[in-house]
Amino acid sequence: MKTDIHNNLIEFGSHEIEDWCVLDAIGDTNKIEEFLQGQLTSDISSLTNGSSQLSSICNHKGQVIADLIAYKHEEKFKIIIDKSLMEVFVDELTPFAKFFSTKFDLSNEKVIGRVSKKNSSQSFYATNNTFQVTIELYKQDLKHKSTISFDKWDLANKLLGIFFLKKEDSGKYRPIEINYDKLRVSFEKGCYRGQEIVARMKYLGVDRRRFCTFITSNDFKEINDIKILGKTIIINDKKIFNGIIKKDQMDEINQMSGIIDIS
Repeated sequence: MKTDIHNNLIEFGSHEIEDWCVLDAIGDTNKIEEFLQGQLTSDISSLTNGSSQLSSICNHKGQVIADLIAYKHEEKFKIIIDKSLMEVFVDELTPFAKFFSTKFDLSNEKVIGRVSKKNSSQSFYATNNTFQVTIELYKQDLKHKSTISFDKWDLANKLLGIFFLKKEDSGKYRPIEINYDKLRVSFEKGCYRGQEIVARMKYLGVDRRRFCTFITSNDFKEINDIKILGKTIIINDKKIFNGIIKKDQMDEINQMSGIIDIS
């Protein structure tokens, strides 16, 4: 997890994430768990009621094709995913889901992202020593008034090292290139699609690129050595963004004018 030196940028509150949707996993709970455990990169068996975890799906080449939040509620599994990746998820898993008598239905729930002080809430999917990010599900007909902007919610995720794919990112990166090996992959569980390649990159140290959260001055100019992922957020006099750099360029880039912090 990230250090807490930039927690002064954080604003507590909630935001309705309109780009996300919820899929209900329909079938026998034990069979669903067995199925998801063999498909997703995280340890689904560790989920308890009311808890959530970051996860993803890889192809056979070990490339991430979709990411998601897995959520267990009242002994039922829910998949919270970007709408642009929902079809990718369903198309990839449906041919195998039938062997476990499992299917996925689009729920009528909407997703609320919340940034709050660190507490005992089970539903957080990431935290540091000061704040946490959680998800809450509301029925579509219930009104929710967002109290923070999307950028403020996105900022909290960036400071925790969290990146969410869009459809155009599908299949471009392996977990270790975008920090997923730390947040979305279990190296203790059994096999899943692409597991051998993901594990090999982890243990043989063949990753030559590093995913970072950059905090720069507002006048910092983008450079070719940094591949920026997702949206750049401008708050006060700072730019905050996720990016990938070559490991051997880390020290050089860290000393550039305008770089405040790379973590």
